[in-house]
Amino acid sequence: MGREHGLITNLIVGVVGAFLGVSMANGLGFGFGFAGFWGSLLVSTVGAVILLAIVGMFRGRKAL
Repeated sequence: MGREHGLITNLIVGVVGAFLGVSMANGLGFGFGFAGFWGSLLVSTVGAVILLAIVGMFRGRKAL
């Protein structure tokens, strides 16, 4: 995404985003539709990408 968060920040935000993605899918009633490995992977990936994008918007880019 062109951000300079660092590996640890990306990992932590990605894991938290994955949990949020699964929680949101279950809360919206899609929990059983995403059962299994591939469904869970898809929901977790979407949640992680969305949270990384949100964190990137708040942290912004450094000026050159």
